[in-house]
Amino acid sequence: MKSGFFWRGLSGKLLILTILFVMLAEVILFVPSAAIYRQSFLQERISAAQQLTLAIMGVPDFKGSKLLNQSFMDDTNVTAVMQKKEGMTESVLGIAPPGADYTVIDMRMPGRLPDIGATLAAYFGDGSGYLRVKGRPSVPGAQELEVIIPNAAVKQALVEYCHRIIGLSFLIAIFTGLLIYLALRRLIVLPLQRLALAHGDFRADPERLAGHVTESGRRDEIGILEREFIDMKSDIRGALKQKDRLATLGLAVAKINHDLRNVLTSAQLISDRLATDSEERVRRMGERLVRAVDRGVQLCTATLTYSKSNEDAPKPQTIRLASLLGEAAGDAITAARGRSIVDWVNDVPTDLTVNADPDQTYRIFNNLFRNAVQAMNGLERDTSPTLRVDAKPVLIDEEAGEAGMKDIIIRVIDNGPGLSADAQNTLFKPFTGTARGGTGLGLTISRELARAHGGDLRLESTSEAGTVFAVVLPGQ
Repeated sequence: MKSGFFWRGLSGKLLILTILFVMLAEVILFVPSAAIYRQSFLQERISAAQQLTLAIMGVPDFKGSKLLNQSFMDDTNVTAVMQKKEGMTESVLGIAPPGADYTVIDMRMPGRLPDIGATLAAYFGDGSGYLRVKGRPSVPGAQELEVIIPNAAVKQALVEYCHRIIGLSFLIAIFTGLLIYLALRRLIVLPLQRLALAHGDFRADPERLAGHVTESGRRDEIGILEREFIDMKSDIRGALKQKDRLATLGLAVAKINHDLRNVLTSAQLISDRLATDSEERVRRMGERLVRAVDRGVQLCTATLTYSKSNEDAPKPQTIRLASLLGEAAGDAITAARGRSIVDWVNDVPTDLTVNADPDQTYRIFNNLFRNAVQAMNGLERDTSPTLRVDAKPVLIDEEAGEAGMKDIIIRVIDNGPGLSADAQNTLFKPFTGTARGGTGLGLTISRELARAHGGDLRLESTSEAGTVFAVVLPGQ
C-alpha cells in the first residue's frame, strides 16, 4: 500500500468525516446542555442554602454555625445568603455587596426552562456583577430565600464544564466514528475495493479470466453493482470473441474471394459466349448466367466491404418491380430444388416501377426469398409452402396529393412456422446465427441496402401461420 493511501482513499475519508460529524453534533448539543448545567448549578446552590438556613436558623444557639458557614462558602462560591421573614430581610451568611450590578433570577417558577441567552452571556462575558437567585425558604414562617452568586463563579463553572464536555465529546466521536467506520467498511468499502481491483484486472486484460467477482447474493445497491459487473464482463468477453471470429472470417473470405474471382472469371468467359449464341433459348440462358456471375463477383466484394461498414452507393434507375421480384424468387426457389416445392405468387402489378439500384434490389429480395424458402422447408401441413409478394404505393407527403413523392411498400409473405422470440431479438444483428444455422448476414445486408436507398426493411408480423417482411423503396 502506498504511503498516505489510507487518508486519500474512501476508508480514511469515511473515518475523518464520521468523527467530524459526531463532533459537529456534540457542538450543536453543547449549548442547550450548558444551559441545563447552569440551571442545575443555580438550583444546587439554592438547595444547599436551604439546608444551611435550616441548620442555622432552625436550631437556636447552634455552635457549629461558623464552621458550617465557612465550609458552605468554600464549596459553593456563594457571597451571601438572605431570607425574608415577616417583611424583613435578614442575613444568614455573608453580606450582599452594596452598589453592585445584580441580575435577578427566580427559581421558584414551576417548569422553568433553561435560559440559553443568559448562559451564552455568562460564558462569553467578563464575569463582573452578581446573580440574585430567589428560591423557596426552608425555615417555617419565612417568605423568600435569596442567594448572591458572583457571575465570575458561574463563568468559571461553565468553562470547566465546557472543557470536560469537549474532552468527553472527542472520545465519544472517536469511539462512535470507529464503530460506524468498521460497519461501513465491511458493508461498503471492502466490496467496492474488491470491485475496483477486479475492474482494474479486467481492464488490463479483458480476454483473460481476470477480475473474478463472486456474486454475494446481496439485494442492495452493492449486490446490483456486482451483478451488473458480472453481466458486463460476460457481454464484453462475448463481443471480443465475436471480434476474433470476425477477424478470422475476414481473412478467410479474403482468401476465398481471391480464388473465387479467378473461377468466376472463367465462368464469365463461357457465359459471354453463350449470351452471343445464335439460338434464342441458349442466348437467354447465357444472358441470365452473365447476370448471375456478375452478382457473384459483386457479392464477394460486398462481403469484404461489409467488415468496413462500407457499401457502394446505389445507382438508381427505373426498374419494373414485378420482373425483378420474379427473377430473384426464381433463383431462390431453384437453389432449394429437390428439398421443397414452393408455390410462387406474384401480386405486384406489372407496370409498377421503383427508382432503385437493380443489383442491390435483387440482393435485398433474394435474401428474403431464400430465408422464406428455407423456413418453409419440410413443413408438414395440409397446405403447400407458399411464397407471395404484393406492393402498393404510399404518399410521402399527404398534403402534396397525387403530385407528391411516393414510396413503394413491398410485402414478402410466407406460410412458414414463424420466428422465435430469440430470433426476433437478434434479427438484424450480423453473425448472431439463426435457428437454421445461418450467419445472420442476409437480413443485415438487406436492411442496410434498403436504408441506403432512403427506404427500410422491417418485420411486419410473425406467427405460426407465417411471417411478413415489409420493404420500403422509393417510387417514381
